[in-house]
Amino acid sequence: MGKNTIIKLNRINKHFGDLHVLRDVSLQVEENEVVVVIGASGSGKSTLLRCINFLEVPESGTVTIHAEKVTSARGKLHRVRKKVGMVFQHFNLFPHMTVLGNVTEGLLHVEHLTKSNARQRGREMLDKVGLADKAQVYPAVLSGGQKQRVAIARALAMRPEVMLFDEPTSALDPELVGEVLQVMKQLAMEGMTMLVVSHEMGFAREVGDRVLFMDEGRIVEQGASEQIFARPKQKRTREFLDRIL
Repeated sequence: MGKNTIIKLNRINKHFGDLHVLRDVSLQVEENEVVVVIGASGSGKSTLLRCINFLEVPESGTVTIHAEKVTSARGKLHRVRKKVGMVFQHFNLFPHMTVLGNVTEGLLHVEHLTKSNARQRGREMLDKVGLADKAQVYPAVLSGGQKQRVAIARALAMRPEVMLFDEPTSALDPELVGEVLQVMKQLAMEGMTMLVVSHEMGFAREVGDRVLFMDEGRIVEQGASEQIFARPKQKRTREFLDRIL
């Protein structure tokens, strides 16, 4: 493993009942790299992401994060998950907590920061995603795009080494997508290592250092974003892109 490899998956397999969702998937993500995973619904993209931090446990294969093999052992899994921020399609905010409360919850109960330090870092992260003025409001009054930016701030507050984004804009109204993608672009420019599952092809092309195309649980093709979009080598990749572009 290269010294700057953050994530390494080796021959990951996952079934849901009789459905073979991931088939011998191997993948490396290097430090500061933005990798975007594209493909039709049901191709295994989200399951791949969830296997990295063992939200789904693969039946075979290995997951390594920064040279540490991920296992179900509680202490080790807890340690690895602290390195990996995750943003979901649905925001999973606590409705009974303020925006700042949502962002600081992990800092208080996982990182054991003092309340004042947690609040300071939480405000810094809200400022980073353009929501400093929303610290004391409750999620119910926010737009979908604002909720997703709070979710990003919450993940960033834990100072992860890598960020996983699972279709972060697919639950949003079209006019709200841009504000979330803008925050993600800014993170990419700052050098955050990111693995992103997305249907936003413009983002994949513009921000992705590398694009993976998945189909039926396999990585069919991967390469520099410009190559995948302009000169895909595989017939299946071409068919997919012709249909959606």
